[in-house]
Amino acid sequence: MVAGLLALSGCATNSLFVPYPNQAQQWKASLATAPVTPAATQKLEKAASGGDGVLYLQELGRVSQLTGQREQSREAFAGAIQKYDEEDASARIQVSSLTASASSLITNDNARGYVAPDYERIFTHAYQALNYWDANDPTGTAVELRGAALEQRVAADKRDKEIAKAEEAAEENNVDLSQFDGYFQGINAVAGEVKASFQNAWTFYLSALFWEAHGEYNDALVDYKKALEIHPELDMLKEDVERVSNAMKGRPADEGMVAVLYEQGFVQAREEFSLPIPTVHGIFSVAFPTYSLTSKPRPNSLRVLDSASQPLGETVVLADVGALAAKDLKERLPGMLVRQTLRATAKYNLQKKANDDFGPLGAFATQLYNLVSEQADRRSWLTLPAYAQATRFSLPQGKHTLVLSTPGGNATLTVPVVNRGLTVIHVAAVPGQLITRVLPVQEGPL
Repeated sequence: MVAGLLALSGCATNSLFVPYPNQAQQWKASLATAPVTPAATQKLEKAASGGDGVLYLQELGRVSQLTGQREQSREAFAGAIQKYDEEDASARIQVSSLTASASSLITNDNARGYVAPDYERIFTHAYQALNYWDANDPTGTAVELRGAALEQRVAADKRDKEIAKAEEAAEENNVDLSQFDGYFQGINAVAGEVKASFQNAWTFYLSALFWEAHGEYNDALVDYKKALEIHPELDMLKEDVERVSNAMKGRPADEGMVAVLYEQGFVQAREEFSLPIPTVHGIFSVAFPTYSLTSKPRPNSLRVLDSASQPLGETVVLADVGALAAKDLKERLPGMLVRQTLRATAKYNLQKKANDDFGPLGAFATQLYNLVSEQADRRSWLTLPAYAQATRFSLPQGKHTLVLSTPGGNATLTVPVVNRGLTVIHVAAVPGQLITRVLPVQEGPL
């Protein structure tokens, strides 16, 4: 038994013992240069077959998309979506088995297979929609946009059930969740005013733009209003609702619309802190994930200028991804706290048994194993942006030269504008470069 534990503790090839943010540095760093080093994508492809496969597929889809490998991105996201479907079909959600496997009770939550949270699933569908959009496939784009909307509709009920089940398990195991309230101020601060982790106005906005361009004004109005419900303070969204309402009354347009979808930087990673867990055997300190407000990047907008340096638009934040991630972690806390309490007790019992069976050497070995294995679950999709932003404006039909200005650098693009059509510029600011692409113009009925 002791030998097996020591052998496992020496296996530091995945998130079980190596913090996930450390692994992700390789492919995040590779995006600072073009092209991406093969080693980064090869590692992601290899890891996609493991228990955390859905996470690596999401990362692979994002990295491939940012580097112009559309087909590889589409295949990776399709693989992730297939895994979502398999999870849903088997009703295998994270708190369905709070105790999980025996291995996770004597190691850490990283031994549990990764289950993509709702906000990640929503981004996957949105990015897959952009892949189809880039391939000038409106049908495929529409399917994925509806998939993103469906994820947001079902997420609320699903999350409420997960939290209720975790709270029920806490009561059954005599775990007082209220005693931990004071330890998660960092999570609360990063989550800010976000009401739910699955409320993503950026994906609603992307969808609304698409429907409007194709004359599906009712669908566009619904999604603009949903975005406005999340951000009622944004004048841009109010103007969008009014514009589409007028278009439904037959108001003609004599210009084309240009929209800029701007993704700023990378979302912050989870951090680790020591959480005291009271058990019948005394107080145990366990590693627990958290977020820190001091590590959260500040939002920086993108400004759009015409060839004469006249301002055309400036992006606004529609999705604070770090806040969504922190809110998701907060929503998962009840189940995680129950598992940590059970884990602390299991590790105590394991150490006691080792001491009884093998004496001081056994006790030392299990103490060493418990120390090495005490790692917080810091897994999350880390090539997502810190902030997803957007702006839009109208221009006369024809080709226009635009300057995109960000604190990290500028880019000059020539874009086509079609009467009553939609031109989307997709921009991602990653450390070291500004990645831009102009998507095919969308116009006319679907």
